[in-house]
Amino acid sequence: MMDDVFSYLEKNFSADLEAVRTFLRQPSISYTSQGIAETAELVRSMIADLGGAAQIIPTPGHPLVYGRLDEGADRTLLYYSMYDVMPADEPGWSVDPFAAEIVDLPKYGSSIVARGAVNTKGPTAAFFRALKAYKAVRGKLPVNLIFIVEGEEEMGSRHFNEFVPTHKHLFAGAEAAIFPFFAQDEGLQTFMWLGTKGLLYFELTARGGEWGGPRSRGIHGCFAGWVHNPVWRLVQALATMVGPGDRILVQGLADGAIDLSKSDRQAMADCADLYNERDFLDAYDVKRLKWPGQGVAVWEKLFSQPTLNIDGIWGGYTGPETKTLVPHQASTKMDVRLVPRMEPDAVVAAIRKHLDDHGFSDVEMKVLNKYHWSKVSIEEPVVQAMLQTYQQLGRRVQVQPLNPGSAPYWIFERVLGIPYISGGLGHGSRQHSSDEYCTVQGLLDFEKSMVQFLDNYPRIAAAAGQNASR
Repeated sequence: MMDDVFSYLEKNFSADLEAVRTFLRQPSISYTSQGIAETAELVRSMIADLGGAAQIIPTPGHPLVYGRLDEGADRTLLYYSMYDVMPADEPGWSVDPFAAEIVDLPKYGSSIVARGAVNTKGPTAAFFRALKAYKAVRGKLPVNLIFIVEGEEEMGSRHFNEFVPTHKHLFAGAEAAIFPFFAQDEGLQTFMWLGTKGLLYFELTARGGEWGGPRSRGIHGCFAGWVHNPVWRLVQALATMVGPGDRILVQGLADGAIDLSKSDRQAMADCADLYNERDFLDAYDVKRLKWPGQGVAVWEKLFSQPTLNIDGIWGGYTGPETKTLVPHQASTKMDVRLVPRMEPDAVVAAIRKHLDDHGFSDVEMKVLNKYHWSKVSIEEPVVQAMLQTYQQLGRRVQVQPLNPGSAPYWIFERVLGIPYISGGLGHGSRQHSSDEYCTVQGLLDFEKSMVQFLDNYPRIAAAAGQNASR
């Protein structure tokens, strides 16, 4: 155990807490570019403050922050994270989303409420503070680190996905990757992902054209007796794509999809008593799930089923009072979550063919983001190092076959050819929503888990016979 480093973290936690809050107060919004350059410089300075060499690498979009910290160790890890966040324009914030105020939350106590508190600026800042503590107590880290921190994860990692394949030499020597993240859910149950679903994010638009409908502007609603409505056309197109019970009707969309493996099901069965959907329902204010059943049986659906989701839909008049109108266009944003063996380009082709075959060739499809799915074995030393960390800190772990969300893990697996793990103790929630938060106690727990993980990894990798990087 790391009692000496733990003691140092506890004694100096007030400074760490303020450092995290300071980082959260700096906006870094992907879609508006607000604060992006300033936040990239903060990340560069955090690497340099550890004694590492760091640089800001421009891209056609937001810059990447790259760095190396050579501790003379036998093992090298790749640290990946993101410094960008979603906009904070949702209604319902109880405090300024960039004030990083500490609020007493029911059930969780003292918590930082801020955009990025959990996704992912809170864990990013806390990880650097954990590294600083380790070096202060023991002089140097037990591993070398390569850092890559991007500013477009919330936009689908567009330029990160292009940069890494053409600059693989910058990551030479990395044996595995770590993406630090708070991995305790709303019931404070510790979980661990063994991969991630893929993502296709796209937009459909119906406009007036040869099929009918106004072409250049909305017209008076009385002419609905004469003129087709693009909003109805979009709704009718959408109605062909999903049936009762959200059953996906797009032929070929799930081609190649495979079910959970025998080992995945066994890993879930081994911790079946830890699967509790009640905490999710309460925290997200959901009355019931779309699938019948409970426990592992219903959780398997979350990990094994592809989804076709409407994120938003708009068109025509949505202001106060009344205005009769036949709009000239309507749009929707949608996403597909891809399970293993489903590939984004094949899904695009299936959706386009479906629309064409059903008489909606005029409905435009614009692809915005793509992530491939990815899987990692529980037997990998980097995964075992995290699992052992949780166990050493007194937590039982709920093993989850996939992250039901999406992240660029596939870059590590497919491009760099290295295993990875995402995790760490700590709890936060409401990402992409108002009053995003992380708990204050969770920050300290997270720091402890990170130093324990770093200490575990070299020993476990050596025991597994993994070749050292030096």
